[in-house]
Amino acid sequence: MKSRYIIIAAVLFALVSCAKEKSAGLNDDTKRYFDAWISQNHPTATKTPLGAYILSETPGTGTFISDSAFVRVNYTTYTLKGALATTTLEKKARQAGSYDKSSYYGPVVAWRGEEQDNLAAGVEEALSTMKVGGRKTVVIPGWLSESERYDSEEKYLKNCSGTDYIYELELVDVFNDVDRWERDSLLKFMAANYPAAKEDTTLTGFFYVKTKAGEDKEFASDTTIYLNYTGRLLNGKAFDTTIKDTAKVWGLYSASKEYAQTKVNWYSASENYNYITLGNNSSDSETGNTITGFAYALDKMHPGEAGKCFFISKYGYSSGGSGSTIPAYSPLCFELEITEAP
Repeated sequence: MKSRYIIIAAVLFALVSCAKEKSAGLNDDTKRYFDAWISQNHPTATKTPLGAYILSETPGTGTFISDSAFVRVNYTTYTLKGALATTTLEKKARQAGSYDKSSYYGPVVAWRGEEQDNLAAGVEEALSTMKVGGRKTVVIPGWLSESERYDSEEKYLKNCSGTDYIYELELVDVFNDVDRWERDSLLKFMAANYPAAKEDTTLTGFFYVKTKAGEDKEFASDTTIYLNYTGRLLNGKAFDTTIKDTAKVWGLYSASKEYAQTKVNWYSASENYNYITLGNNSSDSETGNTITGFAYALDKMHPGEAGKCFFISKYGYSSGGSGSTIPAYSPLCFELEITEAP
C-alpha cells in the first residue's frame, strides 16, 4: 500500500540545525536587514521578548493554551517580500495559484513545549499567549526557526539561523491527550454516520463496517488473494487507491501507476495478521508490511467480502503522517473489497 502524507509546512516546525556556541556574527547581516525591514514596513509593531514582531492580534474566547501539550492550528506563511510560502487554507492556496488537489488542507496538530521541541521557537512563543479562537500575525526572524529553547534573543542570534517569515496563525484547539482527542473525534464521526457500528473490543479506536457479505469460509494461511481499496481521511478526501477513476477525481492519478487489484499475501505460518503484506509483481519486490489498522481489517474479512474500517492514527501513521495527504494524528478510513484474481 503506497500511502502519502500531509506535509505540514516545514516552516511551522523546526528544521534548521542549531549548533551551540557558533561564532559571533552569525546573524549580523541578516539581523541588519531584518531590523531595517521592520523599521520601514512596520515601525509600530510590538516586539516580543525573543525578537519577533506582532503585527496584529485578535483575542480568542476559548481555552487558554497554558500547558496544553498539543495544539491544532491553521496558518499561512509569507516571505518578507509578500509571496505566499505555505498555507493550511484551501482558499488562500487557490488564490495564490498553489493549490494541489491531492494535498490536505485544514488545521494541523503539533505538540509543543520544551520536552517535545517540535515547534519552531518563534511559533511556540507566538502561540503561548493565545486562546482558542484567537488569531495573530507575527513576523518571525530566521534565528527563531529552531526548536531548541534559549532564554534570550541574544542566544538565538548567536546559535541559530534560518529564513524569516510572516505568520498568520489561528489557534483552533488545544488538548493534552492526543489519543483521547482522536478517539473522541472518531466516536463522534461514527455516531453521526454509522450509528449501529460497534467499537472493536481488541483495538480501542477501531471500527469495521461490512458493506457486502462474502463467502462463509476462512482464508487459509500462506495463500494469495486480491483486493481493491481506497484510503480516505474522515472528511472523505482520498489519499490512496487502486481504482483509476477515484485517483483521477482526487488528483492522485499517475500515468506510470497500474490501477488494478493489489495482491495480498495472506499471513505466514504464524497466522498473525501483522504478516499480511501487499505486492503486485511476481517477485514481490515491492511487498511491505501494512499499517496495523489496514491489516487488522483484512483479518476480519472473508472471500468476496467488502467493508470499511475506521481507526485512529495509532494504527496508521501516528505523529509522522504520510506525504502531503495525511496529516499527523489523523484517523483514517479504508474501503476494502476482496475480488477475484485479475
